[in-house]
Amino acid sequence: MPQIKSAKKAKKQSAKRRLGNVVTKNVIKKAKKAASAALAKKAGAAEVKKLVSVVDKAAKNHVIHKNKAARIKSKYLIQLAKLKLALPKKEKVKPVVKKPAAKKATKPTAKSAAKKPAKKTAAKTAKKPAKKS
Repeated sequence: MPQIKSAKKAKKQSAKRRLGNVVTKNVIKKAKKAASAALAKKAGAAEVKKLVSVVDKAAKNHVIHKNKAARIKSKYLIQLAKLKLALPKKEKVKPVVKKPAAKKATKPTAKSAAKKPAKKTAAKTAKKPAKKS
């Protein structure tokens, strides 16, 4: 049993993370079963796509190792290719592009056209003091 306050907190955090990881792993198991059943019926591109999505999210959140995710995806995508099925593609939605507002034509005024660059100040033009040796 932890005695130190930080150890108690770490124990709580660990239990909470473990619960989340167990849930995620169960979701992966269910997705694998659904994909296997669908591939056995010679269909199931949608189920495989869902499995790939779930596995990628789990790997991104470090619930499973990235190489394990790659193995799972590879296994099911190979089976899908053998059935000569393709993953359903996302529908491309054209983003609405707003036209930029028309800029008003501004004429240069006499003041802005007559502006000259600022003169160098005395501090910038003064020589630096000699180094002491």
